[in-house]
Amino acid sequence: MSEEVFEIVCSMDRRKVELQIVLQCAPTLAGLKTSNLLILPKDLEEQARVILRHTGLVGYRLVYDRHRVVFLVFKRDMLISYLKSDEVKSFLASYEYDIDCFGACLKTFQRRYEDFVKSRKNFPHEMGAFLGYPMCDVKGFIENEGDGFLIAGYWKVYGDANRTKQLFELFDETKDDMVCMLSKGYTLNQIISEQSRASLA
Repeated sequence: MSEEVFEIVCSMDRRKVELQIVLQCAPTLAGLKTSNLLILPKDLEEQARVILRHTGLVGYRLVYDRHRVVFLVFKRDMLISYLKSDEVKSFLASYEYDIDCFGACLKTFQRRYEDFVKSRKNFPHEMGAFLGYPMCDVKGFIENEGDGFLIAGYWKVYGDANRTKQLFELFDETKDDMVCMLSKGYTLNQIISEQSRASLA
């Protein structure tokens, strides 16, 4: 985030749900990433659901954690397509997921993530698959126990560092652009439309 955009964020209402969605989910809003986690105060849950519904994104509640709610925010078609790839299916099957049923996969992940949040044990490493990370990075993280990564940004990278660094930079630029648009009064739907037009140009 640039210094200019940081100052814009500081001047805005941090409890504004649209701002939090942009800050935490900009790559998914722009269609650059399959999904993101969205963490909000519990009292903003229903407002977030309504806003997400109007953007075409799914907000799937994973857990209540103290005074917060954690959503998996995703583009349904993108996530289903990613989870259907042979490498991801094989990976999830090794964690005993019902890989032929998207709803069952989500429910199993939700249960395993909730168990982790409540006990702080048995981290669900398959989270990387549900967040659309490259499988080489998901597997690299598991095999190296989070150490020995090449670069770290939106996730820890064990594969193509140069390509992923460029992707992280694109994510940052997209987030900055969206924050600026939001500060000028654009709605999330208008921001998504603008991003779509820009990507087609």
